[in-house]
Amino acid sequence: MSQEPGAKVHTEGGSHGAVAGTIHGGVHNYLLLPPPDASAEEKFESARRFLGCGQATTARRLLNEVIAADPDAGDVCFYWLLAFFSGRTYEELSAEDREQVSTELKRIMELPRDRWSAGIAVIDRLVSAGRARAGQPAGPTGLEADLDRLPREINAGIRRHLERLIQGSLKDELWDQDVEQARLGQKAGNRETRAWKFFEPDPRPPRICRVPGPDVTAFGRLLLAAAVLSAIGALGTLSSLVVRRSDDPALLALAVAAVAAGVTAALGVEWRYRSDRLRAAEQERRTIRSSRNALRPGGFADRVNQLYLRHLRRNAPADDRDRADWLSGAYVPLCRLRDDLVEAYREQRIGADEIEWLIRFQVKDLRGRWLNGEALDPRRTVPAGLPLGVLTGIVVSAAGLIWAAQSAFRAEAALTFGALLAFAFAGVVLVVHGIRIMAEVKFARAAGFDRELRLDRYGVEYRRWQQVLADRPAEMEMAQWLDCDRRLLLDMALRKYRLKWSDIHAYASLEAHGGNSRKARVPNGPWRYKRYQMLVFLLTPDGVRQLTTELNFEKATFRHWERTNYRYDAVAAVHVSVRDDEASEFHLLLVNGTDIQVDVTEYGRPGAGEDKQVLADAAEDVSGLRHTLFVLEGVAAEGRSWWDGPAYRRATDVIG
Repeated sequence: MSQEPGAKVHTEGGSHGAVAGTIHGGVHNYLLLPPPDASAEEKFESARRFLGCGQATTARRLLNEVIAADPDAGDVCFYWLLAFFSGRTYEELSAEDREQVSTELKRIMELPRDRWSAGIAVIDRLVSAGRARAGQPAGPTGLEADLDRLPREINAGIRRHLERLIQGSLKDELWDQDVEQARLGQKAGNRETRAWKFFEPDPRPPRICRVPGPDVTAFGRLLLAAAVLSAIGALGTLSSLVVRRSDDPALLALAVAAVAAGVTAALGVEWRYRSDRLRAAEQERRTIRSSRNALRPGGFADRVNQLYLRHLRRNAPADDRDRADWLSGAYVPLCRLRDDLVEAYREQRIGADEIEWLIRFQVKDLRGRWLNGEALDPRRTVPAGLPLGVLTGIVVSAAGLIWAAQSAFRAEAALTFGALLAFAFAGVVLVVHGIRIMAEVKFARAAGFDRELRLDRYGVEYRRWQQVLADRPAEMEMAQWLDCDRRLLLDMALRKYRLKWSDIHAYASLEAHGGNSRKARVPNGPWRYKRYQMLVFLLTPDGVRQLTTELNFEKATFRHWERTNYRYDAVAAVHVSVRDDEASEFHLLLVNGTDIQVDVTEYGRPGAGEDKQVLADAAEDVSGLRHTLFVLEGVAAEGRSWWDGPAYRRATDVIG
């Protein structure tokens, strides 16, 4: 790896934009926009998915097309109303929007009754209540009972998407139920054991570099074959000459020489094989040590290296001495694994996190072997018995051959001389080429066998990891969990400040990227984060109450609470700046110079099958940025008079 054991390693990047994100595909790729020629039914189902995932703006556009094609369907009308008001108050609607919804509501209320009619009637009453000005009656009572009588799907949709229409004393009546439902839903579906899986990428199948075959040319193979045939022919010639003389001792000596020659060749191959492995291992160690800082920062190999270092340290023992032994012993073998992995996946367009499962498995496997007392990087040696065996074999072979040759000479000198020349030719070829070739073949077979064993083990882990991720939460579950978190945070804010909803003029909330955490999304969906920075702004008659906290999304826990209070005339300005990476920064400037800055939205470059506008709308919808700007920009411009005079109505006429 590119850093020596014990060195400090920064593994997750140091800035907001440095953290790599995961974009899921496959079975999780269900937020695709329907094609322009899609049927109304297809557009309707797509709109419902977008709405369920908190992307009301995209759902609104799709449902406008659907209701134009099928204006009398009760379910279409109901979901059109949900999307139209989702995340918005009545005051946020432009004059054109208000005219449109008034016309549509009047038309929809006259449609024949069906299972959606009761829910539509409740929405109509909520819209009427939303039109009421502060200090005026909130509209007809009994809505809580009417909501409770609705089917579960319709009830849940109204409470989730039209909550900003419900204000004042009516909100007080319904809030306890909403909080209880949020408390039940916050950890529903085994969130604590499943949420982390959303941030895990789809694993890539295991790959290992192919083992190169022995370096043997066609001429080399031909030469080796000729040497083998020469040795067989010479052995047969000498044997026949010795048999002709009926010299049994010489025949036995020739047999011993042949066996000794075979054993000597096998020992020679083993000697060459071990010597070559020893030299290669030493050369590899020197290369690893000398090139530890050669990785290009930010490249694929560097990211893979950082993952190895991260898991190397995670698996390190707590004891300092054991830790040092582990880091030192695992360094070189992990570098070998890293180099093999980088080479195997180099030509594929993948992210390092897609093979992190394999890196994690390799490190854990290495740690298991280390705990069992196995040497992770053994220093290979050539046993002293191999050279001695080769030398002994040569002596025995030569002695047996000489004995047999002197007997054969008595039978026929010319044939014996030719056989000896053939033996000499075979011996030279064997020593010069044959031993090397057979050693390379042995190495290729051993490496190939080891490769297959590793692939089998990696395949088992790959299938296990796929099974672990099989119940990864869907995007809609992530949206529902975050919505429950936001509701509970609002309830905590009310309790901390000892307020009721009837004490609140308006409220806004921001769900922003919580610093240097992992993130993931589905195509056309917003980024989801392991940690969120969450802000709540409660606008009361006395001023603004702000509550800031950090959400651990996986565990559904809040920490690092901050409470800030300021008067309306303390708000100097509100603005949003967009960085080069298309991430939005929210700034709330106070007159004392305080700049409350939050990295709110990011969506990056759209991928294949994605729409840039859908991504931008998703980021703003899910973060709550639109409503927060509507509320706080009005405060910055008009202060307390934002609710008291005509400025409120004038400003809402240009919101759309």
